Amino acid sequence: MNLETRLPVLQKTNRPGIYVHYPFCVHKCSYCDFYSEGIGLEPSPLEESLFSKYKEEVLLRLKNFPNYRDLVFDSLFFGGGTPSKASYTRYTDFIKFLKENLNFSPDSEITLECNPEDVTPDYLQGLYDAGINRVHVGIQSFLPRNLKFLDRYFDPETYTRTLEALQTSKIKNYGADLIFGVPGQTEKEFYEDANSVLASGVSHISIYALTVEKGTEYSRKVSAGTMAPPSEEIQEKILQDLPDFLGSKGFIQYEVSNYSKPGLYSRHNMKYWTYEYYLGIGPGAHGFLPAGRYSNPRNTSAYINGTGKNPDLYETSDPFEEILISLFRIFLPIDLKDFLDYFPEKKERILSKLKQKTTEGKCSLDGTIFQWDPKSVLFLDSEILDLANQES
Repeated sequence: MNLETRLPVLQKTNRPGIYVHYPFCVHKCSYCDFYSEGIGLEPSPLEESLFSKYKEEVLLRLKNFPNYRDLVFDSLFFGGGTPSKASYTRYTDFIKFLKENLNFSPDSEITLECNPEDVTPDYLQGLYDAGINRVHVGIQSFLPRNLKFLDRYFDPETYTRTLEALQTSKIKNYGADLIFGVPGQTEKEFYEDANSVLASGVSHISIYALTVEKGTEYSRKVSAGTMAPPSEEIQEKILQDLPDFLGSKGFIQYEVSNYSKPGLYSRHNMKYWTYEYYLGIGPGAHGFLPAGRYSNPRNTSAYINGTGKNPDLYETSDPFEEILISLFRIFLPIDLKDFLDYFPEKKERILSKLKQKTTEGKCSLDGTIFQWDPKSVLFLDSEILDLANQES
């Protein structure tokens, strides 16, 4: 396979990002293993305290980021939960606070995850005025049958209006999430969902296989035999066909589950996969600073009240294991040089393994410029485990 020379080659940027976790949802979905709390349609009475605590934590974490004033932050991501449950005035104030305390690049990517029900022209205008320039909407499916199976709160009248609101918004960089492998879902139904999203002009699309995550309500019901497991046969077929299907629509697979128009991949999420530093703010959030990795309590009250995990507790990261497990999820060309320098004693063994995989047609390697063949997505986990195996 020849390298896709038209694609940018990924390198370390040494530009940190910020992730902010907003924990509240209208309803906790049975398949979701992210920390979230279903609280109904009304705003949470804890919201004001939560945003105040965000500011407090930012200042606390920066004490463990000694050279942050010399660095340029270029991504901010509000995830959840359902961040769009909060008023855009909260984001106006918080983004202003961040820009007063950190160096943000003028072209920073500032993303907010939304539920379809919250996406209205007025709300999008408020987000735009706050400084948010990218939104991602959790569509998952347009079929009520699938949404009911997923235990999602939804208003079927909202979905079409959501896409129309996005198309007319000043926020031009927008994307959507879809799920495939829902029991009973056909390939035809999935591709109808995909085409509906694509027709709205999205620049990014995340397509996730339904999985049985330990500790979720869905997992318990599958184990008890009261709910069907995901349709693995259809999942494998869709996973295999997606790169060509979305490629024909002008989308590039840049990570296992993520596709974008050229140059519009999620800059923030890329930081997780390329071993960059990022502040993780909010209950249930994880972060990575020079002091190490950390996680916050998965309890909003404990987070706000300062109880739970010790905020000064940081764990040493293992660059070898972490880089292999995350970096090799990427399907764009990658310059491995800066990454291999984290473990120079293992560099030649990794390059040797990659050369062998090249002869097997699984990837390409030109010096230190590496890229997976798209077909490798079907057995990527085993290939990554092979790279991480230090005994072979």
